[in-house]
Amino acid sequence: MTRERSQLVAWVVLAWGALAALVLVFGGIQFASFLRNPNMDVRIYYDAALALRNGENMFAAWNPESPLTYIYPPLLALIFLPLTYFDPSTAAAAWTVVNVLLLALIMLVGGREVMRRCDGRLDALTLPLMLLCSFLYFISRIKAELDQGQVDFLVLAFVVLALVLIRRRPVLAGLLLGVVANIKYQTVIFLPYFLVRGWWRALGGLCAGVVLAAFSGATILGWELNLDYLRRAFNGVFALFGADNPDQDAPMIFPTDWVESVSLTSTFARWSPALGWGESGLLPMVAGAALACFLLGWWIYRSVGVPLFQGRGGAAGRSDPAHDLPVLIEWCGLMVAAIAFAPQTKMRHLAVLMLVVIFMFQLLLVHRPGVPRWPLLVGSVLFLAGLMLPMQGGEGGWRSDGGLSLREYWRAQGGPIWCLLLMYFTLVWTGLKWVTHAPRLDRSGGPTPGAPRR
Repeated sequence: MTRERSQLVAWVVLAWGALAALVLVFGGIQFASFLRNPNMDVRIYYDAALALRNGENMFAAWNPESPLTYIYPPLLALIFLPLTYFDPSTAAAAWTVVNVLLLALIMLVGGREVMRRCDGRLDALTLPLMLLCSFLYFISRIKAELDQGQVDFLVLAFVVLALVLIRRRPVLAGLLLGVVANIKYQTVIFLPYFLVRGWWRALGGLCAGVVLAAFSGATILGWELNLDYLRRAFNGVFALFGADNPDQDAPMIFPTDWVESVSLTSTFARWSPALGWGESGLLPMVAGAALACFLLGWWIYRSVGVPLFQGRGGAAGRSDPAHDLPVLIEWCGLMVAAIAFAPQTKMRHLAVLMLVVIFMFQLLLVHRPGVPRWPLLVGSVLFLAGLMLPMQGGEGGWRSDGGLSLREYWRAQGGPIWCLLLMYFTLVWTGLKWVTHAPRLDRSGGPTPGAPRR
């Protein structure tokens, strides 16, 4: 073995070892923490599942230490049913193990899929280094997800698997997205995307997944109770948009202008009354921001020379860089949009963007001739700053007129989301540049003489 080869092997082992150690340390710390005190978000899911098992109302506030209640369709509570045979502490610790395994799946499967769609032969160090950098970069969001015992990694794992399957098994890919839409609603955003792209089999799978998962609880709960729970869960969603909730024992849902929500929708819900527009200004502001994002993305596609619509219909079955990489860019964009324009987005929900961060580091770490990386580097630094800064002040810290600390005030203006959008559009530009600078292949399958190499 040559010296260079030995050094490469050593760096590969070090990178994988460091990544595994970080995942296990963070998972182990939270595992031990939950054994002492399980009163985080995971307790809400546990209590809802226990209520189902005991024939009681899963939307009631069962934890005497918290007024928060379960707000989703029955599927998530049914998934937690096996954990109700343990005490809350053991169940929460067990869910931490599941979350760590989901994170590992997201990184390994998602990382390999990102590399495949970027179409390049890379050395053995690329994947572990890309994943290690992604973990360190997003460590605050990963920690928040594990600390709360949340289910965003479950949602993202289904999205990653659907991305892997979309070309060869579009019905199954859509089915996965439809099923997970009954856990968190973000993946419903894929429905208009499949419709516009003309991916009819994926669209059919998504619709079937939504319906099958929604009514799967009937096998355990019975049709009448399952329908009642679905109705109440959806009424809660409609209430977020200003509709009256007819249920007296409705799940506890914070209003759209809740100060802890950093989404643009919540930000505009706070801005509109302050500007004197009342509630009527919310919809135009959201629509205007969404339209501006779409037009900016369209302009980037046109300026780089990659079609956004022409020749892109029915592309789910294609397997070449000119289509594989734009699909990855667009799926990341859908996840960003689901976070940015949701009626409520807490900072911990940003963990669902782990795939976006992995893709970002693929483009940052791997050089492709003719593709500048500095715009994405700037975008990534600003996004990280938006997540971490301003630092939390103490009692003597700066306070706004509304009694908010500087960090709270920044987040109340949607600061992290504005930074996220800036990073994403630099990622779009860089990713599309990769498409236009992809090595051309001759008929023998080798690179065309003079074509860019990596």
